[in-house]
Amino acid sequence: MPDVEPHIMIKLTVATVASLAAFGAPLHAQETSRIADTSTLSAIKVTGSRYHFSASITALDSSSATRTATPLIEVPQSVQVLPRALIEAQDARSLSDALVNVSGLTPAQPQESLFVSPIVRGFPAEIYLDGLPMYGMNASNSPASLVGIKRIEVLKGPTSTLYGGGLGSPLGGLINIESEQPEGAAGGYAAIRSGSYETLNPYFDLTGPLTSTTNARIAGEYQRNGSWIDKVKGERWSVQPSLSFQLAPKTVLQVQGLFNHSSQLEYSGLPAAQALGGELDRYAFPGAPIGQPRTKRDSQIATVTLRHEFSNSLRLAATGRYYHSRIPEYGSFVYPEYYPPNPATPTIYPILPLNLLTTTSESTFDANLLAKVDMLGGYHEILTGISYDHTNFASGLGFAGVPAGTIDLADPDYNLHFGVPAPASATQTNRYQTAAAYLQDQATYGRLHLTGSLRYTQLHLREKEQGNNVTYHRVSPRIGATFDLAPGVAAYAAYATGFRAPFAFIGLQTPEPETSRNIEGGLKLELADIGLSGTIAAFRQTRNNVVTPDPNNPLYSIQSGQQRARGFETDLVWEPTAAFSLLLNYAYTRAEVTKDNAIPVGDKLPRVPRHSGRIAARYRVLSGPAQGLSFGAGVTAYSGRELTLPNTVSVPGYAVIDAQASYSFDRYTITLSGVNLANRHAYAPYQYLSFPVVMPIQPRSVYLTLKVEI
Repeated sequence: MPDVEPHIMIKLTVATVASLAAFGAPLHAQETSRIADTSTLSAIKVTGSRYHFSASITALDSSSATRTATPLIEVPQSVQVLPRALIEAQDARSLSDALVNVSGLTPAQPQESLFVSPIVRGFPAEIYLDGLPMYGMNASNSPASLVGIKRIEVLKGPTSTLYGGGLGSPLGGLINIESEQPEGAAGGYAAIRSGSYETLNPYFDLTGPLTSTTNARIAGEYQRNGSWIDKVKGERWSVQPSLSFQLAPKTVLQVQGLFNHSSQLEYSGLPAAQALGGELDRYAFPGAPIGQPRTKRDSQIATVTLRHEFSNSLRLAATGRYYHSRIPEYGSFVYPEYYPPNPATPTIYPILPLNLLTTTSESTFDANLLAKVDMLGGYHEILTGISYDHTNFASGLGFAGVPAGTIDLADPDYNLHFGVPAPASATQTNRYQTAAAYLQDQATYGRLHLTGSLRYTQLHLREKEQGNNVTYHRVSPRIGATFDLAPGVAAYAAYATGFRAPFAFIGLQTPEPETSRNIEGGLKLELADIGLSGTIAAFRQTRNNVVTPDPNNPLYSIQSGQQRARGFETDLVWEPTAAFSLLLNYAYTRAEVTKDNAIPVGDKLPRVPRHSGRIAARYRVLSGPAQGLSFGAGVTAYSGRELTLPNTVSVPGYAVIDAQASYSFDRYTITLSGVNLANRHAYAPYQYLSFPVVMPIQPRSVYLTLKVEI
């Protein structure tokens, strides 16, 4: 598309607006909403950008931060958007691959996603799909595939005014994954990827009309692979069908399905101190692989969405979803705290088998009404809505406590049998029910943009084994403002809160919800003339009512802990032309314990680096003999990270290099991508139970993809 001047004052008619919309000219939501049903309209500002092209990695708006289509420069919150073009350009195959492009975010690796949540600004975040929760105690609900994903939006800080379900609302942030929608024009692609560790990965995404009022889409992926870790092999598949029905000119009904499956021999990590000291085989499997069943994750999601526009200034959206997952987990691990090695043979460890079956079902619903009005001297977008969530969670742990034998992790000989899984000896049966109502007003007064929202939540928590049966009532506020300092530059400030019920709390008093509070401010950039956009932010976030041991009753806990994260972060994208893009992010995060009965004050929060960042560049040849060629490279770096609380062992920092090269001709694209090109031998934090363990990062790996447009 040719360059578009960034700011033009013109006279529009209704026909002109329709023509611009069909051509794809970007109009801000607040500007298009002002269009009246008259033949001639008053002068308005049309904001364009010279970097709006199909392969652009720049995102200028968000639908997750406010549940409305809002320019990012007007959102008083640090929000990062990863569009499909960026995911494809970097050959990202998992959510953790994509999330390295966001500052201050520590993703859960696919191998450890059963045990931990992603971390944003030091605190746990949750993963949502199309604005609705999937029970988010950890990252086990991460999508098995990024095929069929339109974009990923990361909201930093608590988000309790617009989102919640299950145990409550996210304390640290929200990662919302937006699905591709069925389209009226036939299209799509099929591809196959292969490479290191016997990876075989076919995938596809197809869309088109079925009738004049019905469109369909289906995306799917299959992957079989080995691993750089001994004995570990994996398999996964995902299928995502969807249909959209044009029930009336302004009414659309959409039905979506998502079926995920993954299986892998569960990896439990290496004892950190010895691994970091070079005493162990870095790729050893610390377990009993003979007869150990694979850990499987199966989930099914059905979503129905109805959208109706009463007029240009009034629309209704209602979405309901059912989510079910089943995870039979089988692990074998070392646990030196209770089963230490013989001091005479310090690398020979007893191996303990474990099995855990977890099932989750969640029914959730959200309906909201958006009204756009001029009143009180300004322009307002008022959103009011209700939500409901009912979640059942059950788990049964089988642990005999008898070692299956021993293994020398310095020179492993894999001759241990897993044995017969132990019957469940510890169970967890929980039910969570949430009902909420919320109200949000986005007001514009010239250069000032105000956002305020309030949510009332009733959360009923029932945990059978702990004897917890309590109902919480919570009012969650959020307020923020952005001010346009100059065209494309805005300052912002915001305050928000979050709350979440404690999981499996055992104490002598009724459990209180954990709460978080976030204050942030900074600059927003949308400099169309030079192609620079992004956010520069400073923040201070606290987490209260953290569960700590009861000093007077060793078998119980109390909620007296407090944690705090402070820091600075920047996320920038520079696309001066359609041929070149540069992504840069950096975060300084000081996350620490500020109050506790057992953990020293000042201890650093696990897995959170003090310094982290990424720089990634890409160049595309747009003309000449090499037209269709593109290549890019990136560097991701972390400083040292602690593994546990209290702090005992830390993982040194490291940096890894990735690169990609593609060539497109006719309907075909060939892509070559590489991971850890310098073959850096480093360890990443890993979580398995509470003992400090680590995982070796992926060695140098190369993949080749052939893709054909259909």
